[in-house]
Amino acid sequence: MSDFKQLLGLGNKSKCTGMDASPSVMNAYKLLFDGERAEAELRFQRILRDNAKDADALAGLAVCVAEGTGRFVSATKLATEAVRLNAHSPAGYYALAYIHLLGSRLDQGYRYLLMAKKLAPRDPRLESGFALFEKERPPVIEDLPRQHPVNVALTGARSFLRTSMHRTLVGCLVLESVYLTGSMLV
Repeated sequence: MSDFKQLLGLGNKSKCTGMDASPSVMNAYKLLFDGERAEAELRFQRILRDNAKDADALAGLAVCVAEGTGRFVSATKLATEAVRLNAHSPAGYYALAYIHLLGSRLDQGYRYLLMAKKLAPRDPRLESGFALFEKERPPVIEDLPRQHPVNVALTGARSFLRTSMHRTLVGCLVLESVYLTGSMLV
């Protein structure tokens, strides 16, 4: 299974669920997800010859270029163009996230995942993208193995504090603890 398929949260499904694209683009993505990257790249190029402004096809081509050849600069340019063509579609942002995560630029990949989340906050593909980010992210304490109980606990806390709502909740709990401790000491 390609990492992009995992990023999109499709697991072993053969359908491209949750993506809003033309049937020809969906067929090209299906080829990509099935591991036929070279054929998918040809299909994306053919679609772009017919319609050079198809942002979904351009994002798919960017993924093919990054995954197949490792030309991250070219892939980033293609994905950036997809975002420019349709800034309201998450496809370009998913492609940029994948390219950056694949190229070990985790902060940028995470930032693009957040941009995609703004466009489609309930999209089930986001959780898989964040899971891929967490998998690539170094452990909290780098001298300990990733599976060490301390790293597991700290990684869970780090993931929990990802949203502003959770950070606010923890802040309120800390303030309440300080207040209660102070009132007990007086």
